[in-house]
Amino acid sequence: MLQTFEGVVQRGHVRLPAGTPLRDGARVIVTVLPTVDEHRARRKANGWLGEHVGNMVMAWQPDLALLPGHRQIWRFGAFVGSLSSEPFGPIGFVDVDAETGQVLTNEEEAEQIARRGERLERVEAPE
Repeated sequence: MLQTFEGVVQRGHVRLPAGTPLRDGARVIVTVLPTVDEHRARRKANGWLGEHVGNMVMAWQPDLALLPGHRQIWRFGAFVGSLSSEPFGPIGFVDVDAETGQVLTNEEEAEQIARRGERLERVEAPE
């Protein structure tokens, strides 16, 4: 049977509330929750996309990923949207550090996302 208990890490050890019913030899899996939640990370990604790519590109499809060195990131697909059609993409990705909220995607990637978006817009635009 799967049971869930919430604890806190103190000095490298997981501290569970007193009386938590764990039997000796029980196998446990520890999941470290990100400091920055999905909502806050999406706001950061959308702000970055608006400043560096354009206001018609939005962050969708979040994925909490673990990079080498145990660094957690939120990775969002960058989708082109409009009032008249469903968003399409992804045309790129925006990574947000799950601990600090810093956007990790760089200017070169912003240019690539913008170019992909421009090509898609030209294909979709009526003649």
